[in-house]
Amino acid sequence: MNEANELTFIFYSVILLYISKGQGELMLFLHGFPDFSHIWRHQIDEFSNDFHTVALDLRGYNLSEKPSGLESYEIDVLVEDIRQVIEGLGYSSCTLVVHDWGAGIGWTFAYRYPEYVQKLIAFNGPHPYTFMRELRTNKNQQKASEYMKWFQKQEAQDYMERDNFSGLRKLVIDPGVKKGYLTADDVQAYMNSWENGSVLSMLSYYRNLKIFTEEDLQRKSLFPLEEEVLNIPVQIIWGNQDPTFMPENLDGIEEYVPNISVHRLAEASHAPQHEKPQEVNDVMWNFLNK
Repeated sequence: MNEANELTFIFYSVILLYISKGQGELMLFLHGFPDFSHIWRHQIDEFSNDFHTVALDLRGYNLSEKPSGLESYEIDVLVEDIRQVIEGLGYSSCTLVVHDWGAGIGWTFAYRYPEYVQKLIAFNGPHPYTFMRELRTNKNQQKASEYMKWFQKQEAQDYMERDNFSGLRKLVIDPGVKKGYLTADDVQAYMNSWENGSVLSMLSYYRNLKIFTEEDLQRKSLFPLEEEVLNIPVQIIWGNQDPTFMPENLDGIEEYVPNISVHRLAEASHAPQHEKPQEVNDVMWNFLNK
C-alpha cells in the first residue's frame, strides 16, 4: 500500500490504529477474525484517489489496544467504537465496508445509526436476522457454526497460539499461499499482526456470543436491533465457497434490506477482497456510482 499513513486514534481511553490514504468523503473499512487492516490493501489502493480511505484495526487486534474483560468486546461497545471513530475523524457519515466480524458490527451499526452510513458494502458476513433463521433451520449452517462454540473454549486459544500461531496459519495463510493471493510480504504482515495482537482478545468477540442454547436460538436477531428494515443502499459481495456462512443466509434478505444488490462470486471463499480483488473493486465502483 503505497504512501498510506499508519495512525492511531485515542478515544474512550482506548487506542485504535488505522491505515489512512486519500482525501474526500470517508470510506471506512472493518475487518473480521483473524484479520486486520491489511486485508483491505487492494481496496485502499483502488479507492483512495476518490475517497478518504480508512482501514481500522478493531480493538484487540494488531497494534490497537487490547482491554481486558469480556465486557470490553460486547457488541454495544464495538458499535460505539465505530460511531466515535467517524466523528473523531471529522465526519458525520461514511461509506461503510465490512467483512466477517466487521460485518456483524457494521450491520448492527447501520441499523442503530443509519444517518452515519451513506452506503453499506458487506462481504461474507450474514445479516443478523437471516443468520439466526439459518441457525434454527439449516443443518449445514448449524454444522458450519460449531467452530464458534469451540472458539469459546481455552483449547481453541491454545491451539491458535502454539507453534508460532500454526492454527491461525492453517486458517488464513496456508490457503492464501496455495491459491496465490497472499505474497511473502502479506504472510509476514499477518505474522506480525498476530505477534502484536492477542488471541485472547480476538476470541473475546466469540466468547460474548449467545447462540447455542434453545432459548438463544429463539431470538430473531443475532444482535439486538430495534428496527426490522434497513433502508440505506446495501451491496453484498459474497464468496459462494465460504465454509463458514452458507449462501442461504442471503435468501429473503430483501425483506429486511429492500434497497439491496447482491453479487455472488462462484469460485471465491470467505474473503473475496483477498481472492478476487479486481472483480470486487469493479462491483464496488458500480454500486458507488449508482
